[in-house]
Amino acid sequence: MKKYVMSVGMVLTGLSLAVAQPAPTQMPLEKAVELALQNNKGIKIADSRTQAAEARLQEAKDRSLPTANASLAYSRYSLTGPFAFGQGDDGKALFGIPAGAFNATMGGATISKEVFGGFAEKSAEKSAELLAKASHLDAQRNRSELVYTVSEAYYNIVKLARSIGVIEQNIKQFDEKEREAQSLQKEGVVTANEVLKIQLQKNNLNLSRLQVEKARQTALYNFNLLVGLPDDQIIAIDTTLTNPTVAAETLSSFLDRAVQTRPEVEANALRVQSAQQLLRNTKSTMYPHLGVSAGYNYINPTARLIPEGSSFISAWNLGAGITYNIGSLYNMKGKLHSAQTAIDQAALQGQQQTDQIRSEVVTAYNNYQLALEQQNVIRTAVGQAQENYRLTESRFRNGLVGSTDLLEADSFLLQAQLNVINATVDAQLAYQRLLKATGSNLK
Repeated sequence: MKKYVMSVGMVLTGLSLAVAQPAPTQMPLEKAVELALQNNKGIKIADSRTQAAEARLQEAKDRSLPTANASLAYSRYSLTGPFAFGQGDDGKALFGIPAGAFNATMGGATISKEVFGGFAEKSAEKSAELLAKASHLDAQRNRSELVYTVSEAYYNIVKLARSIGVIEQNIKQFDEKEREAQSLQKEGVVTANEVLKIQLQKNNLNLSRLQVEKARQTALYNFNLLVGLPDDQIIAIDTTLTNPTVAAETLSSFLDRAVQTRPEVEANALRVQSAQQLLRNTKSTMYPHLGVSAGYNYINPTARLIPEGSSFISAWNLGAGITYNIGSLYNMKGKLHSAQTAIDQAALQGQQQTDQIRSEVVTAYNNYQLALEQQNVIRTAVGQAQENYRLTESRFRNGLVGSTDLLEADSFLLQAQLNVINATVDAQLAYQRLLKATGSNLK
């Protein structure tokens, strides 16, 4: 009875552990990319830069609005003599203040606006608007980079997982080889040293499996950080490897698409236009500036904020003024040269960026074609390695070759199988890199 209770307890404990362990979250590549675009900290930083650029645009718009000021002040005055203002029909002053101390409240409000400032406000606002658009395109470029980074990390995990499967299969085969070798040793076909070599090779495979497994765990941890998942989140990667669609388009079509769709190209063009607007803003100093203003002022020689009728002085005023910086006729050469240099630099940077994009497309296109061609060679090598291993294993069983030849044939086969995995993953990554180079990996 006691043994029965213990066995039931062990079964229940095992079931509770099985229930407590969370099931892995299925993580196809598309879902991983979506999570990364939502949670990645680098993308959030890029978005904050875009928000800062939009805030600077709003600041430029705010500067073009009229300025308004209001003031209210209280003072106490001590007159050394009486004060009179105006004269009525009866000969008496319309407004007078006797000698002595009195209170006074003075207030006013003014609204002013520069009507023409040499296009300074308009050019500053336009420059900020162009830079804000360029910032949005920079954020789009960062998203494109992130999509490729996630794809690269994802396929690296696939490569490690598939490699573990191949190594484990090879270890199982070595278990069988070890048993066969021990049987052949008893029959006197092979020596104890031959059996020892097989056991040593199996141990090396176990060590390789351990190393690859630790690399996979590290890659999974970093992948969770990349896509914004908890550190201990268990995910299940889709290890199915299929070749992407063969690029039937010509290299020239990829080049044309890249120049048209890459966000960096448009962002650089916007920066050139922004630099041109800044030059226009610099030149605005050389124009006359015209401004208008309107205001209201009153003086109330009492302590009351709302004075009695005919006991205060008030006046409206309208004004217009024109100013001209005469110094702009001779002290603007340096500023104008700096502004023009900024335009030239932005244009050259755009041309340099276009050259880099074209080089990136050519490299990605050729690497993708190479990856597809390498797969054909590697598949042929796998067939040859399998046939070589089959013949060597048959000769080993008949005592015609030693374990060294058998281990060498197995090593060739294992390497060929791993090469197939690497070649397939490399083809996937080469295709993703080509999409990124043409600016079409964002859906």
